[in-house]
Formats: sequence, structure tokens, C-alpha cells
Amino acid sequence: MIKAIKISLICFTFLGVGSLAAQPMKTVDYNTKLQVADLAASEGDYYGAIEWYTKAFEESKDLNLQLAIADLYVLARDFNKAEKIYDRILKRDKKREYEDIRIDFAKVLKSQGKYREALSEYNTILGDAEATDSLKAIARFELKGIEMMDNLAPNLEAIVNYLPGKVNSGSAETSPAIGPEGSLYFSSFNRKKEIILDGSEKDYHAKLFTAEKNDKGEYDKITALPENINRTEFNTAGAAFSRDGKRMYFTRALLQNNNIESSTLFVSTRGDAGWSSTREITELKGDFIIKHPYVGELFGNEVLFFSSNMLGGLGGYDLFYSQIKGDSYGIATNLGNVVNTAADEVSPYYNNGTLYFSSNGHPNIGGFDIFYANWNGFNWEGLTNIGFNYNSAYDDLFFRFNESGSSGFLVSNRPNKDKKKMKGSDSCCDDIYGVYIRELVIDLLSTVEDQNGALNGANVEVYDLTLGGYPETKTNFNGNVFNFPLLADRNYKAIFKKEGYFPDTITFNTNGIVEDKTIKRTIKLKADPDYGKDEVEIVTINQAIRLNNIYYNYDKSDILPDAEEDLNTLLELMEDYPDMVIELSSHTDARGDDGYNQKLSQRRAESAKTWLTAKGVNKDRIKPVGYGEKVILNKCANNVRCTDAEHRINRRTEFKIIAGPQTIEIKKEIFKDKGGDRTGETAPRGKN
Repeated sequence: MIKAIKISLICFTFLGVGSLAAQPMKTVDYNTKLQVADLAASEGDYYGAIEWYTKAFEESKDLNLQLAIADLYVLARDFNKAEKIYDRILKRDKKREYEDIRIDFAKVLKSQGKYREALSEYNTILGDAEATDSLKAIARFELKGIEMMDNLAPNLEAIVNYLPGKVNSGSAETSPAIGPEGSLYFSSFNRKKEIILDGSEKDYHAKLFTAEKNDKGEYDKITALPENINRTEFNTAGAAFSRDGKRMYFTRALLQNNNIESSTLFVSTRGDAGWSSTREITELKGDFIIKHPYVGELFGNEVLFFSSNMLGGLGGYDLFYSQIKGDSYGIATNLGNVVNTAADEVSPYYNNGTLYFSSNGHPNIGGFDIFYANWNGFNWEGLTNIGFNYNSAYDDLFFRFNESGSSGFLVSNRPNKDKKKMKGSDSCCDDIYGVYIRELVIDLLSTVEDQNGALNGANVEVYDLTLGGYPETKTNFNGNVFNFPLLADRNYKAIFKKEGYFPDTITFNTNGIVEDKTIKRTIKLKADPDYGKDEVEIVTINQAIRLNNIYYNYDKSDILPDAEEDLNTLLELMEDYPDMVIELSSHTDARGDDGYNQKLSQRRAESAKTWLTAKGVNKDRIKPVGYGEKVILNKCANNVRCTDAEHRINRRTEFKIIAGPQTIEIKKEIFKDKGGDRTGETAPRGKN
């Protein structure tokens, strides 16, 4: 059986093989598709491998290929696509051959902040008599992170925003640090698209850049550091500065198939002409990876913290320190098991006796969380998850503050409306976020109840209607109280949901608030009496399903925004049933010239197909057919007087299964008409 491919991911970008994927599809047989996919995967070209495994799956329908695709999406941190495939495999796995992937399914749910669904999957694993002890141990660990959410600090005073300006690109940014001259230093590939290594790429390595603020306070003057820092053929990252600003530490790394093959630590001295030639720190060089330097102090001595997988660790990457002795460096010392785990600890930041770092080995709310521990003069103590706002369901790293503690940075792959997406993914790549501590603290304190009192386990989404973008979402599994930080002079909407209840929505604003204020709201949700009843129906092959919300402007075939809701749902069905082939048909009413109507309906069907194929559906899975006025559903044939509402019944787009599964399940509400011919389409002068 083909096993899913596991490749380590570094949070930079995807390095593709390119030339292999250029072979014409008609000349490639099944075994060659697998070979090309395997090679692409082994070389870190995740999306190239996905493309070829998908082509092979369409031919063989082998679920093992679907599993490989899902695992590759996880490596690419495209969790939404991975979730759909894992879910599809588990639903079809009647013989429980793939039950061990339920843990992967639960993880990608948690990685998107879908804690309720993840909680259900972890509990399923723990209640499964056939689940291995190792799987149950993972499930218990992941559950700890979800269960501790009620006790995490809300950090209402902290605002974490996507850094405006030109620092963030389509590829990942990392290791932000304010240099001695006040510039922002960071590392980036600085690319809009993924890097394809097909022989034409010359200078594709990550570099250290500086950024200056413009008059608006945005970083937009981006400059790569000179060649004595950014050496050709190496990936340069991790700038960190001594307290006096005279030394800069950084790493140079060689990558092999998206893995760090080797990494070396360097130091550069700042003079009147800038950063001097670099010097390798040989005392901290060996057959191991070293990264993420940061200068701090222990036992009254200046030390260099860093992350490494060197011997003497607890597993994965651990945090170490080395005493700085002028131009030499002491032996590396592990920070111990209060900080380090058998998993990974990275991106240390030391400030006045407190060490901040990111870890995926301590219970977390998703991916890498930011933690801190205090130095008591002899040991580390008081390990604490820093809490919400700083941490999210995604990876959160490189937490940094300025000297005053009023602002700073962190790196995260959390979705954001301003994010420059790579391969259409909301979460593939890391970006730099600004952290701001506000003087005016405004928050929403909401309590959720039902007719019997406190209602635990609800979900709340708060939307900033002034700014727009993604909502802030929280679920309280063990309580009914929610806190959300708010900004002054904003309009907000909050949606309260719980399975088995009708949702409720409130709107409010913070206009004119000039002092700290808590806006308190109590929401009572009404139970849904129909909850638990059959909400799906079975659709069989050749059964026409009407897409009630696809309309067109008069005499046009362009897809309108209103149509995208139905098309997105149809897209999800095509993804859920990857072997399904459909006929996508368009119909007009009987008014007007028969031949014209036939051509118009064909153009409309082609337009809907184009929309779907642009979203990644194989064109061979959609047969567009324009029926014109050949299939009338009521009395309104040629020369029959009808109202426009009656004619409208015949103006429709439909789909039906013509190959693949004999039946599929769809939710009954999916294609319900949302009401009204919203485009106001009529047929003057005989046109549809």
C-alpha cells in the first residue's frame, strides 16, 4: 500500500522541480505519473506532487493517493484542503482501513481554530478500543491545549495587526528585529510566487533585508543587506543584535528539498561604514543545525541563546545558551526541561529576566505557541502560555518587543484579509505582524444563555465592520463567558452560535469612547426544534439539481457575484467526490428566437464551467450543455402568455451526475433559492 509522504516543512516557501511537471499529459502513463509525483514530493515540490498524484488518482481512484495528497497539503500548510480530503477518506472508509488518519484530521481542524470539531475527533480516538496507545497519547496531548483555553490570558490590551507596507510578500518573512539605527531587519525570499528550480533561476535564496518607515509610518523602503552578509548560494536569516548595537548575529543555511541541510552561525561588527565582513562562530559549529540567535544575560554574563538539534537536547530543536567571552564563545548549555521538550523549541527572545520562545511541545492552542519562563538566578520557572491575541490556532513565532514594551513584532501564518496568498492558500506562509499595546482598553464581555440559564460550548465571531476582513473567533467549551478586545470608533457585529440552536447576531459600536470601557451583552439562544432530523438528501446519477441562485444580466453570460455561493457549493461537491463527472446545463425561457436562446444558454454553461475550472476542477469532469428553450418546466411554451415569474422558472442552471458515484449526499438547504430574481433579468424584444 502506498503510504502518505512525510516531508519536513520550513516556513519559507516551496522549491519546485518544474521541468518534470512540464511533460504533456497525453504522453504520460499511470506509472510515470506516480514516478513524477514521487520525485516531486521527494524534492520538496509539494504542489507539483499534488498535481501529479491527483492525475494518477483520477485514473486509479486509489484512496492511498488521496491520503498522500492530503499529507502534502498539510506540509504546505494548506489545512483547509487537507481537511476536506481527510474527511472524505474517513467517510468512505467502511472497513476502518484508514482510521489512523483521524488524528491527522483532528490536527488540521485544530490548526484552523475549529476546536469543537477537533474536540469531537480526539474524543472519538480516545473512545476507540482499537486505537493504539501512541495515537491516544497524541490525542490527550492535543486535548490539553484545547482544555486550557479557558484559563489563558485574554491580553485585551494587545493589538496584533498584519504589518502594513511592503515587508510582507507572497513568500514567507521571518526573524524581525529592530537594528541599532532603527531600521527593521527581517529575512525573506521576497517573492510573489513559488520558486521553481528549472535551471532558469539564478539568485533565489533568502536574504536579510532592512526596511525604513515612510511618512505614513509604514515600512516600504526595502533594501537587501550587502554581499558580505547575504552570501550567494546561502539562505540568510535570524538577525539579532548585541545590546550596544555593535554586533549582529545571523545564520547562513543550505537547503535541500525544503529541509535545512546545514546551518552556521556568524557575527558581524558595525562600524562607520556599516556591517563589516563576517566571522564564523566556530565554537558553535558541528554536525547539527543551529538557528535563531538572540543575545541575553545569565549569571551576570552576556550569553547567546539559540535553537539547535545538537546532541545533549531532549529531542527535536531545543534552546541552548553559550557565554560570550569577548571574541570567543563558551560551550553550549541546554536550558533544561522547564523550557525544552521532545518536540521543537525555537525563536528565543530574552528581556529582563524573562525568556520568550515558541514551542509545539508544550500543550498549545495550535501549531507553535508563544510561551515564557522566568529566570530565578539559577533555573527557569513559571512556564506560561502567553495567551490569546499573541497566539492563534496557527504558528506564532519570533515574538519581540521594543525597549519600552509598547510595541513589537511576531511572525505568524494566521489568515488575514491583507495577506498575499501563495497558491491560493490562506495559511501557507509566514508574515510579520505588528504588536501594539494600547492605552485605551475597550472590550466586549458577552454571556451566552438559553432558556435554562448558562449555555456552555457556544462559538462567537466578532466582525470589525469598519475595517473588514476575517472575524475573531472564540469557543468556550467549559463556560459561557467571552472576552474580545475592541478598537475605538469602530462598528462591530457579533454572531453567537451553538449546534442545536438558532444563531443570534448583535451590532454595536465604540464611537466616542475615550476611557477604558467594557461593553456587556447577554445573549439568549433559542433551541432549534428540528435539530438532529435528517438534513441531507440522496441525489442519484442523472438526477437534475437546480442551482437556484445563478442569475445573469440581460443578454449576458458573465458569472455574477450572487452566483458564486452556489458555484462554491458545487465546487465543494466536486472536491468531495473527485471521481464525479457532471453535466452542467443552462436553460432559457421560451421567449425569443430559438437559435439565439440555444447559443446564449451554451455560453452561460461554458461560463459556469470556466469559473469552476479556474478554481482547480479538471475540465474533463464538466460537460457544459446549453439547452436553450428545449426543456420547459411549465405551460410557458412559445406563444403562451405567462408572467415573468412563470417564465423565470424556466431560466435556470442545473447539474447532474453523468459518471462516477451512483449517489451523493447533499444538504437540503444547499441549493435553496435565496429569494428573488435579483438581477431583474427580463426578456424584452424576445431575448433571455
